[in-house]
Amino acid sequence: MKKAQLALLALAASGFVVTAQDTEKFEGWMKSVDTSAKVLRKLEKKTGPEAVESAEKLGAAYENMIAFWRQKGAADAVKLSEDGKAAAVELASAANAGDDTKSAAAFTRLGATCRPCHEAHRDKTPEGKYKIK
Repeated sequence: MKKAQLALLALAASGFVVTAQDTEKFEGWMKSVDTSAKVLRKLEKKTGPEAVESAEKLGAAYENMIAFWRQKGAADAVKLSEDGKAAAVELASAANAGDDTKSAAAFTRLGATCRPCHEAHRDKTPEGKYKIK
């Protein structure tokens, strides 16, 4: 009986480590999104190499978030992440083509995915930081 309890405890502990690692990765993706979005906000026109690079980084981060939220079973967050990725891909394409109207519209759509997900899936800690629900 004791071996079974130890095995169960080890399994639970290893699951916690995976979850903690996943959460750490997620936080890295969110920081990447913030950095890339700041670059894009500063650009008068959302075109050119810097805009393309930032949009591609956003697309990669959203791709990772799709898998993360699927694993957590959060269908609404999966949909928002898919919408964010689609907007990032469109933004990269339009920025590469020099189409500021389309790239700016895609950037707006991309930004619209942030708040609903944050409101539904994060809590503020007493220290003033945020954690994933």
